[in-house]
Amino acid sequence: MSEYDINNQTREENPIPADERGHQQQDFYLGQTQPSPEPKDENDSDLTFDFGQLIFGVVLLLLLFHGDSGLFGEWTFYIYLAIAIIIHELGHVIVGKSFGCAIKEMQVFFLAFMSYKPKQIPGGSSWRDITWSLGLLPFGGVTVFKSRGAEEQEKGQWYYQEPENRGMELTASTSPYIDDKPAWQRLLISAAGVLFNFATFLILYVIMSFTTPGLRHVVSPLAQLSLILAVLNILPIYPLDGGAAVFALYEIVTGKKPSPMFTKVCGWVGFVVIILLFWVFPEALNGILNSVFRAFF
Repeated sequence: MSEYDINNQTREENPIPADERGHQQQDFYLGQTQPSPEPKDENDSDLTFDFGQLIFGVVLLLLLFHGDSGLFGEWTFYIYLAIAIIIHELGHVIVGKSFGCAIKEMQVFFLAFMSYKPKQIPGGSSWRDITWSLGLLPFGGVTVFKSRGAEEQEKGQWYYQEPENRGMELTASTSPYIDDKPAWQRLLISAAGVLFNFATFLILYVIMSFTTPGLRHVVSPLAQLSLILAVLNILPIYPLDGGAAVFALYEIVTGKKPSPMFTKVCGWVGFVVIILLFWVFPEALNGILNSVFRAFF
């Protein structure tokens, strides 16, 4: 039954008083009626802090970097790293939105303690739907796309559709879900962060060739970090961008998507491999980076 049918029933057929029907929404996948969330006060701040997460993050940082004097001494490194990550994640956001994907959140660093969600205004840009978050652990960033698979996992087999999509059959071009997009588009979305970082590196590398040593000293860290992020993320390890690109290439060649279980297993295996590369066998990773750096510096 649609919302239109509910609101146009008689009182005998629909026991919900007419003045309350506008405050109800039908929960189609549970078959229950739930109250809609109260409208947000215009004076409410869109900038939110999670102080519990902040305290936990500070303690975790001190434990992870115990005895490392460079943690706070070289604070400019983290500014450059944050800029390089922002450029990387904006690559995913810009290319994803160009294909009609809805994006829920863009996060810089992990263990987010601060988030900003723009106020919703009638006819406002779809960029206002994105939550922008900042974390404490300087190990990367993430862009969260709206996913049909994720909604099905959260809400059961019958996922909830927004009112504007009810009664409409979504096509690859009109669907906001990234998993409804063609494989070649998902391939470009996965590669976009790497391409943006590598383009940033090339631009700064050319600038450094024609600038004074002082300016070269300013832009060199960002150029190097952009190159590092590009190299690390192109590694064919899921959930890194390179691993997602491999899945998209597999689908392009075979015409079949990897099964969700296979993807999940690859995610766990990839996580273990990343831990081994960064913390157990960093010499192998340093060897890859040194080989790349010798080609440019």
